[in-house]
Amino acid sequence: MSAAVTSLTAEQIRDLDRIVVLMQKLGHTPASVRVYRQQLGLIISHAGVTDYRQLCAERVEQLARAYATAHHHQRPERTRWLWLSAFRAFAWGLRQMGKEVGKTALPTRGRTPEPLVIAFRAYGQKLGWAPETLHAHLYNLGLLRRYLIRRKGRWPVPPLLAIDRFLQHVAPFRKVTTVATIAGSCRAWYRFLFITGRSKHDLAESITLPRFIAYPRPARALPWSSVRKLGRGIARSTPLGRRDYAQYVLFCSYGLSTAEIRGLQLEQIDWDAGIIHIRRAKNGATVDLPLLPGAAKAIATYLHHGRPVHASCREVFVRHTIPFGPLGHATIGQRVRCWAERAHVRSPFLGAHLFRHSFATRQLEHGTPLKIIGDILGHRSSQTTSIYVRTALARLRRLALPVPK
Repeated sequence: MSAAVTSLTAEQIRDLDRIVVLMQKLGHTPASVRVYRQQLGLIISHAGVTDYRQLCAERVEQLARAYATAHHHQRPERTRWLWLSAFRAFAWGLRQMGKEVGKTALPTRGRTPEPLVIAFRAYGQKLGWAPETLHAHLYNLGLLRRYLIRRKGRWPVPPLLAIDRFLQHVAPFRKVTTVATIAGSCRAWYRFLFITGRSKHDLAESITLPRFIAYPRPARALPWSSVRKLGRGIARSTPLGRRDYAQYVLFCSYGLSTAEIRGLQLEQIDWDAGIIHIRRAKNGATVDLPLLPGAAKAIATYLHHGRPVHASCREVFVRHTIPFGPLGHATIGQRVRCWAERAHVRSPFLGAHLFRHSFATRQLEHGTPLKIIGDILGHRSSQTTSIYVRTALARLRRLALPVPK
């Protein structure tokens, strides 16, 4: 037993033992449980409290940084992440036993945005911008603001020359499409300033977006045999494997995006009508698709025998670590790479989006019209769906003319 654990009171050791049992029932591996117990022992011993209500996330963060500073072999950010994760698991376990604990969320430390940025956000919401579009505009404006601050530029109506130099500054580090998006945010800002009377002239049209080919290369699609092989890398006998398999079936059946998988909520599955309501992440529109038997079975198996019963959020797919909550953005892509490694599928590109490309290509190979494929994928323009024509090699071979002799 470590020195940290031996310094705890008998009651604290009993609490740790009970929480370890809860973790084991949830399916945590012995190695994961050992790490949690070790970190919890360090947290409680360094906090020196007998009343758990005095222990909160902010205090744990301070203790983690002090511990990492005292032990030079410890990385501060990793120690902070480990201790906060262990503390939240500890707090969850204490609440299951009817004991109170301090706040598990860190206080918000973000700066309050300036009134003009708040007005711009309200302007975008009034126009009906999707949350992702509004977030991208605000992020790009933050880049522009920091650039102008470093160069003591004028704000909030920067001269066009400053915008031109800013775009030249970001261009070497980003794709052409990304630079075009940043330029679009600058145009939206100028238009907002003119409409709201903060600028005498509409300078939006004076910003020239860089020219680029919309789809310079074919969509990255795997052969359907490789997509099927990926499913063999999923261990369906475990709760995590049942979650992975349900996501895999949804990818293969509907070509959903990562955001649509993450955002799928329990209310969006109509079991009686046999319909699944998919909310598009980019435009917020909802499309109704038939709930195929394979998808229904995989989701029901996960909900009954895989999804943590203590998860309080409404998302179908949740984290399997304490505290339970919605999946992170990168989690699904990481799991896809795990499936590929176990199934020995090799590809220069591996991620969740390859299912979307592979699904569209397969549908095209089977003769499904582009309009129907676009409706399933949520494309607003047929030009977007047309990129998959270049990956439908079987159909392209039938169109090829014989070489004249």
